[in-house]
Amino acid sequence: MRYAQVVFDNVAFARGYKPGWGFAAVIRGYSKTVLFDTGSVGDTLLSNMLTLNVSPSEIDAVFISHTHDDHIGGLHAFLRANHRVEVFLPEDVAIGTVVAIDEAGALPTVLVSEGEILPGIGTTGTLGKRPSEQGLVLAGNGAATLITGCAHPGVGKLITAARESLGLPVKLVIGGMHLGQSSRRKILALSRTLKDLGVEQVAPSHCTGETGIQILSESFGNGFIDSGLGRRIQLV
Repeated sequence: MRYAQVVFDNVAFARGYKPGWGFAAVIRGYSKTVLFDTGSVGDTLLSNMLTLNVSPSEIDAVFISHTHDDHIGGLHAFLRANHRVEVFLPEDVAIGTVVAIDEAGALPTVLVSEGEILPGIGTTGTLGKRPSEQGLVLAGNGAATLITGCAHPGVGKLITAARESLGLPVKLVIGGMHLGQSSRRKILALSRTLKDLGVEQVAPSHCTGETGIQILSESFGNGFIDSGLGRRIQLV
């Protein structure tokens, strides 16, 4: 079974884990197990992984959506636990970050365009500016899942790039959607845009905000997936 397990989030799905501002999820069911982002605090990330019976040694690759501290802050602590990974980075990553990853013993790979990076796994390519961001695209049964860190460039733009990445329609979107400061009108407009783009399920958390999560829940109905720290989400 292909699924994403949320291992770092400020939104709590279940008790027994340590919440923190940021986001991270472990992707299973492909030829490689991928850690999407690393949250803001490495010790918290590793503690949650331990509680969820996820060993750092099981991770084959790390994918960084963007270089804000709440998404890359836990990386170096993770690499101390397991440096035998390839770290996929957005195009505008600082050279110092690349050097530090290399010195930790991991393999840094800077992604410059959309497309497949591992079997069945792709990137949207780096979109937007200040901050720019890439999304992770996961192939399923004739469709794809998009995982976003914060969706700074806009969820719609990331979905469009995700369709180009693997040539599949995006049916599920997981992660932060950066709606915490948005008006109800803007959130409702985004909900309509997602549906117009063919999205059938959403699992928002992190920077989506309480109002954003509530409106998306009402809009998508049975297509809404309650997400947060500790949640396991089946992919399309």
